[in-house]
Formats: sequence, C-alpha cells, structure tokens
Amino acid sequence: MFRLSWAIAAAFTIALLCGILIVTRDLAITNDIFKDGVVQAKTVDKTTDEALTGAKELPAANAAVNQGMPEVVGVLDSLARADQTLGELGTHLQSLGNALESSDAPLAGIIDASTAATAQANAAAVPAEQIGHTLAATDTKVQVLAMLLDETLSLGEEIDSKLRIALLLPVIDE
Repeated sequence: MFRLSWAIAAAFTIALLCGILIVTRDLAITNDIFKDGVVQAKTVDKTTDEALTGAKELPAANAAVNQGMPEVVGVLDSLARADQTLGELGTHLQSLGNALESSDAPLAGIIDASTAATAQANAAAVPAEQIGHTLAATDTKVQVLAMLLDETLSLGEEIDSKLRIALLLPVIDE
C-alpha cells in the first residue's frame, strides 16, 4: 500500500510539474503575443497621428480648390467668348472668300466685290480686336490658374499619400 501511495504521489507530482511547465510555456507565449501587440499598437498610434495631421491639411486644400474655381470659370467663359468671336470671324472670312471668287466678273463686278470685301474686312476687324483682348485676358487668367493648379496638385499628392496610409490602418473602436 505504501508503494501504491508513493506511486500515486509521484504520478500527481509529475502531473503537477507537467502542468506548471505547460502553464509557464503558455504564459511565455502570451507574454510574447502581448509584447507584439504593444509594438503594433505603437505603430497604429503613430500612423493615426500622421493621418490626423494629414486630415488637418484637408481644409487648406479645399480652400485652395474653392479659391481656384472662380478662375477656372472665368477662363471657361473667356474661352467660350473667344470661340464665339472666332466663329463670327470665320463667317466673315467665308463671305470675304465668296466675294474674292467673284473677281472673274467684269471690272464693275470687281469694283463692287472689292467694296463689299472691304466692308466685310472692316466688320471682321472689330471681332478680331475683341479676340485679341479676350486672348490677352485669358492668358492672364490661365497663368494665375496654372499656379493654383500646381499648388492644388501638390496638396492633392500629399493628401493622397497620407490617405493611402490611412486606408491601410484597421479601424479601432474607441
């Protein structure tokens, strides 16, 4: 009986030691996982801070875009007016071409056609002058718009890079 008691005690002792070893091993693994979680949390925290910093720059980019929009509309309006003026000039030039084709007629017809062509050329001078003024104004607006678009592009690229970083992060409930 004494041997049986010793055998049972030895078995329980071995089982207890095995249990302690298993628990110790599990605690070591849990500790490593916890440490890795802390490192990942620090990384997420840093990335979140960078994303928040990038988000603070969004209003400035939005303001730049909003500020540039009137210039874009102005350029489009100027281009529409230039297109209309060029259309009128084309019409007048077509009329002038038709008048010049009639130069094979007798001398009286040539004089009449020349008079009509001169009148049409004079009428085309006013739209041509308007085109010159419109193109000069458009050039000025395009230069201003180019600077704003360059600034907007730069801000957009910076925002894009920061948003790409933000999209990689998992959502963390607060």
